Amino acid sequence: RSREPVNPSTRSAAMALIRSMCAESVDERVLIGFDFSFGYPAGFAQALTGSSEWSALWSWMAEHISDDDRNLNDRLDVAAAVNSRLGSGPFWGYPGATRSDGLGRSRPSTYAPFDAFRLAEHRVRAAGHRPFSAWQLAYPGSVGSQMMLGMRALELLRRDPVCGTRLRVWPYETGLGPDSGVIKPGQVMIAEIWPSMFPLDVALHPVRDAAQVLTMVAHITELDRGGQLGSWFDPMLSGDERAVVVAEEGWTLGVL
Repeated sequence: RSREPVNPSTRSAAMALIRSMCAESVDERVLIGFDFSFGYPAGFAQALTGSSEWSALWSWMAEHISDDDRNLNDRLDVAAAVNSRLGSGPFWGYPGATRSDGLGRSRPSTYAPFDAFRLAEHRVRAAGHRPFSAWQLAYPGSVGSQMMLGMRALELLRRDPVCGTRLRVWPYETGLGPDSGVIKPGQVMIAEIWPSMFPLDVALHPVRDAAQVLTMVAHITELDRGGQLGSWFDPMLSGDERAVVVAEEGWTLGVL
């Protein structure tokens, strides 16, 4: 069943709530969806960290980005440093005054050698959706800043002495397939979601974001009760694509 949504005012407060929920769910199977991408287009992790593994990227974000209890963070400075380090880096977009470092205000002419999108975004674009690129850090609809800060927060959750040992990251630690979504009582699975893919039931709540959360919960609950949720964990991908998704790029739950 759905509970009344809550809206923590900071990432710190939100993660404290999630850690508490993880710690208390000792007999339940828990699935938590995060509305940001868990990885970048193939090749970025290797270029930045020297490893193509997703865990190296998450660890790098946790160790290089600062984010305090008031949401004050240095993500833009870190992105600028990454751009400078990589030469013609892919990150772009920032609010406020003009910067003189490696971060530009407008989209670069090319993201080479990286793609603008992951395999997952190419799939939803082919279906008629219009996701934003992970490289865009600012302006309405952008997701890049949420990704950087989100990866940092999830890596710290993985390191939590109580929750970390019970956490499973889909599809990185589980692989792909209908059984990859099966966990034991007491375990917590986290996965990336994109609620904007699904029709919004505005009648569920007067606040649009809350209605979107409740819509997503209701949809997943209905599939789970009908024994159909397993299909969400088994997207149609070639062997080579699966290897890239599981090692580095990640995938959006519900994109088939």
